[in-house]
Amino acid sequence: MTSLLVSRNKYLIAILFYGLFVIGATLNFNSPYHDEALNILMGRQILAAEPIPGAAQNTGSVAVQPIFAAVGDSIGGIWGARAVGIVFGLALTVIIYLSALTILPKTLSLFAAAIFLFSGTTMYLAKLATYDIVAAFFLGLSFLGILRAEKSAKHGGLWLLTAAAALFLAAITKYVAAIYALPLLLFALVMKRRLLVLSSLILPFLTLLGLYLWFALYPVVDSLMGSMLSVYTESRVSTLQLASWAFRWVAMPYLLAFFGFFHEKYGRTALILTALSTPVILFHLLTGAEQSVNKNVIFSMIFLAPAAAIGIDHLGNIFSFNASSSWVKPFFTTTLFLVLWAFGLSQLQWLQKQYPNLEPVVSYFQKNGRDGMTVVIDSDFGDAVYTYSLTNHFPNARFSSISEHDRSYQDSSLHRTFPDYIILDDYYTKKPYRLKALTYIREGHYFRLDSFEANMSWGKKNITIYSRRSQ
Repeated sequence: MTSLLVSRNKYLIAILFYGLFVIGATLNFNSPYHDEALNILMGRQILAAEPIPGAAQNTGSVAVQPIFAAVGDSIGGIWGARAVGIVFGLALTVIIYLSALTILPKTLSLFAAAIFLFSGTTMYLAKLATYDIVAAFFLGLSFLGILRAEKSAKHGGLWLLTAAAALFLAAITKYVAAIYALPLLLFALVMKRRLLVLSSLILPFLTLLGLYLWFALYPVVDSLMGSMLSVYTESRVSTLQLASWAFRWVAMPYLLAFFGFFHEKYGRTALILTALSTPVILFHLLTGAEQSVNKNVIFSMIFLAPAAAIGIDHLGNIFSFNASSSWVKPFFTTTLFLVLWAFGLSQLQWLQKQYPNLEPVVSYFQKNGRDGMTVVIDSDFGDAVYTYSLTNHFPNARFSSISEHDRSYQDSSLHRTFPDYIILDDYYTKKPYRLKALTYIREGHYFRLDSFEANMSWGKKNITIYSRRSQ
């Protein structure tokens, strides 16, 4: 039975092994970045039953992804935390294959799985200890449940309940995924059994969402809205620049999907799938927010991959004049996949350097730091990286942002205290925090201790450590 299962799915297994090798071989590509460190730290707090102020603002439902990251971290450090993403990334690839298999032939379903896994965005997010790939997994599972419900006369209700729960988990794991709720619910209503859709999908989803909004988000709605609005307001760019940035990651799949519209048999399917892929793209274009667009396009790829597979098949038919038994179509199709593969690896290399490698800074503190030291970073975030990386070496050390440190002395009679070290980070900093940190450096008589250069995808950034004279 096992050999038969492997034989029938050998190509899918080969695709998955490729993904496992390419993603897993470079889990140590960079030091943890802020979101990864924050997720792991919050996961540790959850497992220790500690209070987590600001959890709802940071990730959505912290009980979903940070727990996985913290468990992985406890087994294998940052490698273990990142390996959790591989599991979800490969599982999502299988889900995309099964979703495509529900509406397309097996060959095109394998195409869809390969297109998805060849994407640089997929490979990158599958090696991060963040919630993006987990939210995408649940969104893909929801789509699969809706498709399977249409085909299953006996278990349609169960598939729809699964879809409702998965859609809810996607929405609370990463809030931006919630914009896919309405399109998917409307897509499900097109199905013939609308009463079943209403009772087993829409009502359960709205019930779960309502409970979450009331008990989890309503108590922190003011801080939540302030946090979200500030992030998206500060990251606004021109529409033209944003379109260029967004389509940089999905231009090839969209181009292939467009050709899929003209497929003789599956053109309508390609059109519907492409339409379902657009909510997150439209969200960024309409808000003008650049924040996380290169990660959020993973949600588009769930629907774009099978649409692009249809496009590849149509282009192969055109190029070979529908002579499907000849060598021409396989040769042309293979060439297209080689282009996608090379394009995806190029994307991956760029993405792996979009955050600074702080390993040299961490190593410096490991060698020269001391327990009980106070370290301040010139940003409103970024300290999580040092807290995560150095707490085991210096359990009594304190790492904080300049805003957090300064806030302790506002509206009080306490005199300003100066930390032992101040880190100026050209990537994480913002102008008000840099100015405040420079004020500390001037008034506290700091001197430059050491400086490090981070080579990033768009240039070089400097990280400088300042120490008080008494050190």
